[in-house]
Amino acid sequence: MAVTLKTIFDFHRKRTQAHIDCLNYFAGLMGYHFPEHDNDKNSGTMQTAYAYKNYARFHPEFTLSDARRELWHEMHTEHHHMQAHHLEHYDDVSEISDITLIEMVCDWFSASFEQRYITHEDPNDYTVQQFFDINLRDNPKYKWSKHQIELICSSIDFLEMYSNYDDIMAIWRPLLAY
Repeated sequence: MAVTLKTIFDFHRKRTQAHIDCLNYFAGLMGYHFPEHDNDKNSGTMQTAYAYKNYARFHPEFTLSDARRELWHEMHTEHHHMQAHHLEHYDDVSEISDITLIEMVCDWFSASFEQRYITHEDPNDYTVQQFFDINLRDNPKYKWSKHQIELICSSIDFLEMYSNYDDIMAIWRPLLAY
C-alpha cells in the first residue's frame, strides 16, 4: 500500500494530539492540565518511529517493515525510560510525585480508551482499575507506598465516576474518518 509521508506524519500529529487532548480531558476533571505531555514524540527519530506505528495501528492494511518495527520498539523503550509519566523512568516508584502519578493515571485512561474503543487492541477489555490490580499493584518490581496506592485508586475511581463516554469519543472520532 503506497501512502505518502505527509499522510503518515499528518495522521501521527492528529493521533498524538487526540491522545494528549484525551489525557487532558481526564486531567481537567481533576483540575489539572499537562500541556507538555508526550512532546518528545513530535520531532526527530522518535516522531518518525511513532508516526509509522500509529498509522499502522489505525490502518491494518498498512504493514510495518521489520526495520520500522524495530525502530519503533527502540524509541518506545526510550520514551518510557525518559518520560517521568512512565514507570520505566524510575528505579524506585516511591520517587514518583503525586502530580506525576495523576498524569500517569490520566495517561492510562487515555491509552485504555483508545485501545478498548478506537483500535480494539485490548483483548482483555480491562478497565484501568483491572489493569492496575492485575499488572502493577502487587507486582514486586513496584514497591508502592500506601499513599500512592490510595492516590492511584482514588484517582481511578474519580475518573470512572465522572468521565463521559460521548465526550471522550468526540475527541477520537475525527481519526476514525482519516
